[in-house]
This record gives sequence, structure tokens and C-alpha cells, in this order.
Amino acid sequence: MNRILTFWDEIEVIDSLTGNPLEEDELLFCLTVCAPYSTLQNYKHKVKMIPGTTKRGQAVKTGIEMFVRDKTTTQREKDLIKANLTTKEQDISRNLPGKVKLSAPNLMKMKKK
Repeated sequence: MNRILTFWDEIEVIDSLTGNPLEEDELLFCLTVCAPYSTLQNYKHKVKMIPGTTKRGQAVKTGIEMFVRDKTTTQREKDLIKANLTTKEQDISRNLPGKVKLSAPNLMKMKKK
């Protein structure tokens, strides 16, 4: 049976999305978001992109790997992030500028390993 979503149903769905899930939240999927960095300040996983020399496909892989290696990332989050990468790498890359440089607090630590 198809159900037509009302305006309030749609608002409820949007309100259920979060960039900073709590331990008791049941995670169903993850979304890749490309937005101004200031908008993402309250997100658990974020990376800043500035003009640079890294190809966008490599930047996506590096960012995802950084999120997966983060010690605060739960196993469920890791699984969802990896699933998002393997199925949509081209789609993610398509929404980014051509050449970028990634900037994040733990990025240099990750590159040394």
C-alpha cells in the first residue's frame, strides 16, 4: 500500500536526520553531505576542503578512511560509511570541486600511519 506523505510527515522524516548520532540512536543509513564548513560544525564526521592538488576521487577515499579510523566511530557507523563509499564513490566525487586539499584535525596522524 502506497502512502502519500503529508507535509508534516516529510518534516518528521527530515527532523529524524542527524549529523551527530547518539549511542542509543538506531542508524539505518548514512548520507554524504557537501556544505559550507560552518554548517557542519555539529557533525560528528567532517573534513574541510580547500583548493589544492588532490583529485576529488582520492580526496573522497582519504576522507572516508579518516572517518573509519576515528576511535570514536562505532562499528555500525564504520559499516555504513564503508557501504556508502563502495556503492556511491562516483556520486560522492561528482558533487565536489575538481582539485581539493583536505584539512582535518586528525588527518596528518592518519597519513603518517
